[in-house]
Amino acid sequence: MAAESPRPDVDGGARRRKARKERRLARHARHARMVWKDPRSLSPLLRQGLLELWRARGGGLYGLGYVVTFVLLEVRTVITELEGSDGVLAFLGDQLLEFVLRLGWMSFVNAGLAFLWPLLLLERLGGWGLLVLPLAYLAFERWLRPRVEMEFPELRRARTEAEKTSW
Repeated sequence: MAAESPRPDVDGGARRRKARKERRLARHARHARMVWKDPRSLSPLLRQGLLELWRARGGGLYGLGYVVTFVLLEVRTVITELEGSDGVLAFLGDQLLEFVLRLGWMSFVNAGLAFLWPLLLLERLGGWGLLVLPLAYLAFERWLRPRVEMEFPELRRARTEAEKTSW
């Protein structure tokens, strides 16, 4: 047998953390290569990512609101950045690094704002928001959730698994 390290928990933990980061980076690189080779592969990757994001936020109305808010904020950020550039070539040449850094920071800010989507809705709708939110919850649970779970069966599986473990 191989000699064991005197502190296997420390050595093994560092190796696992490093391997986890390498896997994530390798996965991102693999996805980028896939999309570069076949741009049609972007749609299933986006679908999977958005479903994971929704599932991570509970898979209900709050999760749906989070995903919709996040996507809208991201689209608004990208459009604002593109409008602020002089042209496509200038954007690609001069501002690519600045764009990536700013977009990365704004994505972080947008994720934080997306957590507060019910407050953003109340701010936009005013007093009507107090009526819209409960009605949206009832409509989601009654009509929208069954249709969404029919379209995305993995959400139904995740919800039933979560319900089993919560009790």
